[in-house]
Amino acid sequence: MLRDGSTWDRGVAPAASASVPRATWVIALLLTFISPLHAQDHPRDGRQARGPTDDRDRHCRLVCAPTLSLMPGVVRTHLRGGPLVRTDATNAEQRLPSSSAMEIIVAASARTAVSRVSVFGSVQWLPNASAQRNPFTLYTASELGEQVRANAPTATAGISVLLIPASATGGWVDLAGNVADLFSQAARPNDASAYTHKLDLELSTHVHAFDWVPARTYLHRASVFGILDYVATGLPREGDEVPLGRRFLSDARPLALIAGISFPLTPSVR
Repeated sequence: MLRDGSTWDRGVAPAASASVPRATWVIALLLTFISPLHAQDHPRDGRQARGPTDDRDRHCRLVCAPTLSLMPGVVRTHLRGGPLVRTDATNAEQRLPSSSAMEIIVAASARTAVSRVSVFGSVQWLPNASAQRNPFTLYTASELGEQVRANAPTATAGISVLLIPASATGGWVDLAGNVADLFSQAARPNDASAYTHKLDLELSTHVHAFDWVPARTYLHRASVFGILDYVATGLPREGDEVPLGRRFLSDARPLALIAGISFPLTPSVR
């Protein structure tokens, strides 16, 4: 997402910073929201949104019933270091730093009739990201006397291929490769739309760290997830001036890591 006019992870509007500690109340609210689901008497079905986790489920004619998950986590951008940029006003050069922020993902996935292939979609946003100015009114944070929240959501939809099923690791870990369309805020100088489509490539894994919990409890179906994310198109390249007055001296480096806990919101299939 685009943050502080400099950082890309999954396509958020220009922002200045995002504080993970300030997001603790969001986690508490989310846990409060899902707590009634703990009473559901369903065993974990071995599937999580944002990619399949097992290839042994029943056959579907075309697309199976979808599963829905709430995935709060933390995103770390510029894993290999940020791009080099120059400010035209001062001629100063700097390398954009890595940053961390809380990210909330609501994801749905459904297996298909093709073995190990699923379709998925998600909506994600950074609840605590802030911007230098409101992108719609163009008033700055200093003019408003408070920070501007860059909390516009983005959307992703694509195909997921199960590379390593959980059954191959004793039910503990799975790995999937995702190819998706990321619909997020514009980032190129010639973009004529507020949102643009970008090619998004991911490696997604789930660690079933709560298998030790009794199988008929809700927490048994939760998992720890990790997504290695690479936005392959639609980001600034060497020579681009984004925003006006700042020129990229090297291509954007859009490799990011997202990690958190996946909470299923749909009942498991017996």
